[in-house]
Amino acid sequence: MVIQLSRNGRIWSDEDILADCTEATRLFRIRRLDESLEDYVSEFTSAETAAASLIDRLPELLRRPVDQELLGSIVGNPMLFTALRYLTAPPVSEDDLRTLLSGRVSRKAIRGSRELAEQLQFLLHQTLDPKRFSWILENQTATPEQRRTAVIATAVAMTAQRVQANRRSEEKKDLESAVEDLLKALDYQRVPTPREPIESAEDLPQAGFYMTNATLGHDNGDCVIGLRNRKRLVLECKSSNSGINSRKRLNKEVVKDAENWRSQFGNQVMTGAVLRGVFNPRYVSNAQETPLLIFWAHRLEDLREFITKENS
Repeated sequence: MVIQLSRNGRIWSDEDILADCTEATRLFRIRRLDESLEDYVSEFTSAETAAASLIDRLPELLRRPVDQELLGSIVGNPMLFTALRYLTAPPVSEDDLRTLLSGRVSRKAIRGSRELAEQLQFLLHQTLDPKRFSWILENQTATPEQRRTAVIATAVAMTAQRVQANRRSEEKKDLESAVEDLLKALDYQRVPTPREPIESAEDLPQAGFYMTNATLGHDNGDCVIGLRNRKRLVLECKSSNSGINSRKRLNKEVVKDAENWRSQFGNQVMTGAVLRGVFNPRYVSNAQETPLLIFWAHRLEDLREFITKENS
């Protein structure tokens, strides 16, 4: 049975949730539309340089026997290694590459193992994008137009991925900073986060203290707060750019963590989610019935009131 509490408490009505989701989406649109192209241009310049350098050496990379020194130097350079992964169709992630080659790919590993170098060379040859690199597959020399097209296409793909990743990182970073500023304003003090996972409630922050990015059991909590009533509040800061994505961020990730912490630490630990961006109202409603405390980045005074209430 779900007990309805006041608006500054733990349970929100469907009307409240819809209003907050609408407002969070409106603010997301404003942030996105006001976004400067400077980051894209800067990332593109670096990606274009790396793509051009790599594409010019592509015939050497594919020549047999494999040049382990050359391949190792490329793998050891973060931008060139990214460009290398984006030559394929479709681009291959580092995790996929590790799986396909049955191990971590590094400069040292490539230079120390001819077999690994040959496997990477073979993979590159087999998955090279035929649309961008038709001259390679036809054993010809690229025309200036072909080279330019390949460089631009590769740089655009690299840049799009990096900008999207930076967006997600900045959204989360800004949200975590806002929560931490609120705690500092409430005179909470930050304590070091243990390197090892926290297995006992005794090792959680005491009243008036908090820690960030702590592993509780097997799951990471963005902010762990020691309330003055001796309970602990674990906050997960989640940003989303679509309703579908919000299900993964909230209903799968946070709810799963909350269930694990409740099982390990009991009622001594409460779990809340601070949300920013685009969320489906139905998923938010479902999440809070697990139960999960819901707060919003655009109205952090609710979090302040909740902490103050729990401290009284």
